Amino acid sequence: MTMFMTSAARAPLVTLSLALTLGALVALPGTAAAHATLESSTAAANSTYKAVIRIGHGCDGAATDRLTVELPDGVIAAKPMPKAGWTLATEIGAYDKTYDYYGTPMAEGVRRIVWSEGSLSDAFYDEFVFRARITDLPDGTELPIRVTQSCGDAQVAWTEIAAPGQDPHDLPHPAPVLKITEARGGGHQSHAASAPAPSTVTVGPITASKAFARATPGAARTGAAYVQLRNTGDSPLALTQIRGEVAERIELHEMKMEGGTHKMRQIDHLMIPGGGTISLKPGGHHVMMTGLRRPLVEGESFPLTLHFDTGLEMTVTVPIGPVGAMSAHSHN
Repeated sequence: MTMFMTSAARAPLVTLSLALTLGALVALPGTAAAHATLESSTAAANSTYKAVIRIGHGCDGAATDRLTVELPDGVIAAKPMPKAGWTLATEIGAYDKTYDYYGTPMAEGVRRIVWSEGSLSDAFYDEFVFRARITDLPDGTELPIRVTQSCGDAQVAWTEIAAPGQDPHDLPHPAPVLKITEARGGGHQSHAASAPAPSTVTVGPITASKAFARATPGAARTGAAYVQLRNTGDSPLALTQIRGEVAERIELHEMKMEGGTHKMRQIDHLMIPGGGTISLKPGGHHVMMTGLRRPLVEGESFPLTLHFDTGLEMTVTVPIGPVGAMSAHSHN
C-alpha cells in the first residue's frame, strides 16, 4: 500500500486512516439519484484539465461535510482550489511511473484531495474544483475519478466502474469518468505540444535547454520567453533573430540597472562564446513578444525558431509556466 504525506491549507488535518479505502466504503440506501458528476467529461491528452465535480444532493437529506477525491494514474501535478468555509488537504503518493513534466522528472504528487469541515445542505448545489495535467494517454482512455461524499457518520462512495458494454447509469453509485481524446494541434485550448516538451534541443554546436515562458494575466498582449544556450564549439556564435507565430513582433531584449533603475532595451544580437553558456532569464536577457495572437496559458506551450549568424537555426518548444515564474521548474 502506498504511504502518503499529508498537507493542509488551513487547520491541522486529522490523519486519514489508510486502512479505509474508497472501495470499501458502504453507500447509503436510497441515494442513487444523488450522483457526483463532472462538468466536463472529456479532456485532451497532454493538456491541462480543470475538473469541476458537481454535488447536487446530500446523503439521504443530510448535509455534506466532507468530499474525498481519488485521482487515477495518468493525472499528475494536481492543484485543488480552496473553498471558503472548508479545510483543504492533499495526500501525496507515488505515481504509477515517472513522468516528464516540462523537463522535470515527476515520480509522485497529489493522489487524493479532501475538502472537509464544511457544510453543504441537501437543499443546495455546489462544485469542487481541481486542475491537473493529463498525460500522454491513448485516445478513448476512460479514467474513473472516485469521489466519496460524507455527511457526518454517513458516506456515499461514487466509485463503481461499469463493465465493458455496461451502461454506467445502471450502477447505483457510478464514479465520474473522464474520457481522453486525441491531443489537438490547434486552437486556444490546444497550442500545447502534442507530446511532452523536450528538455533539450541540439543543432550543431548549440544546445538549447530550460526554455519557459510566463503565463499572461488578463488581456495582456505582451509576454516574455527564456532559454539557456550552450555553445560546445570553439568559435563564438551570435543569436541574431527569433521567429514564431505566437506574436506579431519578437525581439531580443536586455535588462540593465542604470542609475538605480532597471531599464530594458532591444539588442540586435546575443553573442555566445565558444565553450560558453548564455542564459536568457528574468531580470536579464530575454525574448520579448509583443502583439500576442493569443493569451499565454499555463500548462500549454508554443514553438520559437532561433536563427544564428552562421545560418544555423533551431526550433525550441517553450512550455508556459505560472504568472511570475522565475525558471522552467516554477510549476507551483
